[in-house]
Amino acid sequence: MPALLERLSQDLEVLSGHLRAGLDEFGTLLCYLEGGRGGRTTLLHAPYEEALPVLQALNGLSFRGRLLLALDPSPLSPTREEVPLSGPTRAPLEHLLERTRPDRLLLAFPGEGLGLTYPGGKETQAGWGSLEAPGTALVLHVEAPTGLTYREVRAYGPWESPPLPLDLPQGEGPYLGGVGRALGIPTYGVGLVNLRASLEALLRLW
Repeated sequence: MPALLERLSQDLEVLSGHLRAGLDEFGTLLCYLEGGRGGRTTLLHAPYEEALPVLQALNGLSFRGRLLLALDPSPLSPTREEVPLSGPTRAPLEHLLERTRPDRLLLAFPGEGLGLTYPGGKETQAGWGSLEAPGTALVLHVEAPTGLTYREVRAYGPWESPPLPLDLPQGEGPYLGGVGRALGIPTYGVGLVNLRASLEALLRLW
């Protein structure tokens, strides 16, 4: 893990030269972007590996309020069970939402447009399937880049958000959406394909 923490620290140093940035207990890299007067706080959660395209999509973007970018390294973290993670984990996002209490949550995910719903699913030794599928959900102990170890149960319940009046593809979103919905935060997935266009449409609406 020292190599990943070193990468995060180097990126933090670079970003801090341009905007307010920090690293939390789980190794999530946080960047605060200030928009125009009015508006509320939107948290954009994205995989750390997608930092460059996400930052490029945000460059020069016009919006009101504050946008908090969270670059999550959890998929790169090792587990005590030596099982590679197939995607982001619950605890880092849950901690971040409870700490920052944003007005809205956007979760970057592979695909295009908006993610409005997730039917629920779990990851077993055989891979991802429905919650009703045979097999027990994996229980993993994840080591964050900072050295913090936490428990991750690879089962996520269904969630759904109301459709938005936008001319964007709208369909299934990422499994992490249930974390935001459980805290009462309006939550949408936003596809990494044509991310800038989707963000522009969303932020104009809000």
